[in-house]
Amino acid sequence: MFFYHVLFPLAISKGFVYHSERELDLGTRVLVDFKGVERVGVVWSLADSVDYETKPILEVFDNRPILDQEFLESLKFFSFYYMTHEGLFLKSALPKKVFEIKETIDFSPLKPHFVLSQEHAFDLTDEQERAIKSIKLDEFKVHLLFGVTGSGKTEVYLRIIEELLKLGKKSVVLVPEIALTPQYIKVFSDRFSKEAISIIHSRLTKKEKYENWLKFIRGETSILIGTRSAIFVSFENVGLVVVDEENDESYKQDNQPLYNAKDIAIYRAKKKEIPVILSSATPSLESLHKAVTGKFNLIRLTKRVGSVELPEIRFVKLEEGKFLSNETVYAINQTLDRHETVAVLINRRGYARYLVCEKCGYVFRCPNCSVSLVYHKESASLKCHWCDSVFDIPKTCPRCGSFDLADRGVGSQKIEEELKKIFPNAKIQRFDRDVTSKKGEFERIINDLHNGKIDILVGTQMLSKGHDVSKIGLVVITDFESLFSIPDFRAFEKGVSLIIQTAGRSGRKTRGSVIIQTLTPSTHLSEFIKNHDYYGFFDEEIKTREMFNYPPFCRLIRVVSSSVKAEKSLKLIEDVYRVVKDRFTVVGPSRCPVFKIRNKFRHHLIIKTNAVLKAIDFLNREIGRRDGIYFDVDPISFF
Repeated sequence: MFFYHVLFPLAISKGFVYHSERELDLGTRVLVDFKGVERVGVVWSLADSVDYETKPILEVFDNRPILDQEFLESLKFFSFYYMTHEGLFLKSALPKKVFEIKETIDFSPLKPHFVLSQEHAFDLTDEQERAIKSIKLDEFKVHLLFGVTGSGKTEVYLRIIEELLKLGKKSVVLVPEIALTPQYIKVFSDRFSKEAISIIHSRLTKKEKYENWLKFIRGETSILIGTRSAIFVSFENVGLVVVDEENDESYKQDNQPLYNAKDIAIYRAKKKEIPVILSSATPSLESLHKAVTGKFNLIRLTKRVGSVELPEIRFVKLEEGKFLSNETVYAINQTLDRHETVAVLINRRGYARYLVCEKCGYVFRCPNCSVSLVYHKESASLKCHWCDSVFDIPKTCPRCGSFDLADRGVGSQKIEEELKKIFPNAKIQRFDRDVTSKKGEFERIINDLHNGKIDILVGTQMLSKGHDVSKIGLVVITDFESLFSIPDFRAFEKGVSLIIQTAGRSGRKTRGSVIIQTLTPSTHLSEFIKNHDYYGFFDEEIKTREMFNYPPFCRLIRVVSSSVKAEKSLKLIEDVYRVVKDRFTVVGPSRCPVFKIRNKFRHHLIIKTNAVLKAIDFLNREIGRRDGIYFDVDPISFF
């Protein structure tokens, strides 16, 4: 008789003990009776013989374990590292349909069917040639591909993937946004054919995700393109992992389990002894520091392909109360006259930041969250961008009864409206999550851009996300100061990165230009931005990080308490503080910047440590998983 822990995709760890008459491989899918219902689980670990009656494993599925040893051990480590339930990582690791199929899944290898095409390959620059030669395919190494926008970073890893395909090896390519996936699919399809590619992201149906996953597992496809969840795939016969736009925050999951796909990619690649490429024009300061200090291999691409100069960037003073300066309006007109496209960045969606009563000053706030409601004129509603609640716009102030309500602040809808007044003959398109959440809209907008059907594109941060559109001649950044106003030690890094990435959308074929509207034209960041000098910015910013002992000079663990009662949330975090205050450097406890979300009050504290694994072990032992407490290891957001 053999005893095993069988795990389900639930907020549990270890699972439940079942017995089998025969020995089973760990990682195997099985059918068991769970609370009177037949349910599919995974054999998670061996169990000691028990002194209570156990239920039998009813059926063993598949011709091999669904999780191999590396994958299983990795998931267990991630559960420890991110201090969350093993069942939640199991849920992340496998398609939902895997736990619904109560019959054998055939994992027998299939021969891939694809054709390599050189039609869309480019002649390599000297820098690209050196980059490719520096990446060895038979060893683990993290390579930071740090290249200016338009320098051909994608071509570098396309060539390496091509070599791996010839060797019969597979590749995993992570991209930051679902919306970007069609663009990547086109690039890879042109080069390797659609039959070579599997896609994984959250907008696929359950069936589509399962089928794409299974094709890659069997080897029917050799390239997997996906967002962060794609890192949870079998690495059998995988020869390369690419993390494109590696600085992007979306690689960090913002709900449980709070993992970072970039770090998981590196961990798993090391276990399989294969290379990792982190690619970006503005890499995270942590990654760049590791490259500069020799932990990663630093690969620089300093010139755009085709010798096109980087766009000219100039700062323009914006008068109070105006949306666009006269100089900006003139530059837009000049660009439109040349039949080029203008991209306008506004870092907020909606029409206005909030609605206020001009008589008594009442601000309309979300009843579930401690934030103001965003005014969306298009849908005549007030929306919470934290809990997604939607409210009708009231006719009067609930406090004083006044009809005198006014909107404050500027969002993408208002900028779009103003541009239509100034440029009535221009074809203007908004590009934000409100628009692209509708099925097919992202693809339509990108196609219209490529086909010259858009004169002015107004967008949020989505504009910065790696779109290669040669028709954009001018980029306008409307509100410079707002990009640096977040309460975060990474505020300068995030702001400079966004500006340089967005500026890089301009002038891909001929030299473009960028206008940054600002109330304070001269700041210590101006010269770095004007010269596209992200490395120079890094060199200055890293000194500040070292002075205040922030990453990469320490590791952070954020502990958050949450309760429907503010007093209980405070007590929970104070209890944690008493446990950790004498062992670690601690910032806080304090209220979270957004104190209430979805009717729960929140406090947090930040632990600084140079021995993160020891710190995690201590927190797991001394605090563990308590109701109302969760941990965020290596946090990206502090809201």
